[in-house]
Amino acid sequence: MSENVRGLELLSKADGVLRALEHGGNLSVSELAALTGEPLSSMYRLLSHLVSVGWVDKGAARATYRLGLYTLEVGGVCDDRLDLLAAARPELSRLRDASGGTAFLHVPHGTEAVCVDRLAGRGVRSLKQTLGGSLPLYAGAGPRALLAQLPPGEAALVLDAFEQQARTDPEVPPRSQLEHERRRDAARGYAVSDGDVTPGVAAMGAPIFNHRGELVASISVSGLRPLVLGKEAEMSRLVIAAAERVSAGLGFRAPEAPGAEEASEASR
Repeated sequence: MSENVRGLELLSKADGVLRALEHGGNLSVSELAALTGEPLSSMYRLLSHLVSVGWVDKGAARATYRLGLYTLEVGGVCDDRLDLLAAARPELSRLRDASGGTAFLHVPHGTEAVCVDRLAGRGVRSLKQTLGGSLPLYAGAGPRALLAQLPPGEAALVLDAFEQQARTDPEVPPRSQLEHERRRDAARGYAVSDGDVTPGVAAMGAPIFNHRGELVASISVSGLRPLVLGKEAEMSRLVIAAAERVSAGLGFRAPEAPGAEEASEASR
């Protein structure tokens, strides 16, 4: 039997255990063996592996098992991603219709931004911004909007990686430029791309936050340079407003400006 076949069989057995625990709660080894049709000896070995990787935990009662915390974390990530797509789709449509450009939704993934949704607008369509495709965080408005809002520690690691790449790849901007652009984009609340992904095409992007205040995505719009940069103030308002509405849909509440609460109390 090949390694691939054995690996698939192991995954199938693990899936059976996880599904049994999902429906049955805390179960003993013998109960799991009966539900999955596995011999007791095999079940002990399988459970030992699943416990070691966090998919299964030992139950409160002796010799019982339950779903591990890692499975709950993975489920939470999936739920969050579905919530994001549902909250963003109406705003992508609204942004596309209001601007005439192509609207994108990107999520951060290491040193890259992955396009998880897009709605094509009128005119030019960027072949480099396909659904499921990725760009480095220094290229394109959506990725740059993400880079601008990364937590300091994470941003430092990303910039370290780009600095290393720049030694052999002349297309990677120098670290000093990236740091300057990151500070500027963070201060104004949006990022601009001008021909660095597709010649003649510009874009604007803004960050999206979840209910915990964590950076989860960016929304952006691209089009021919005159369409985007010819009316930067209007486009930036559209993009920022779209990002704020998606963030609000995810439960994000922007922190009040210093003194806002006191001013509100004084006006009553």
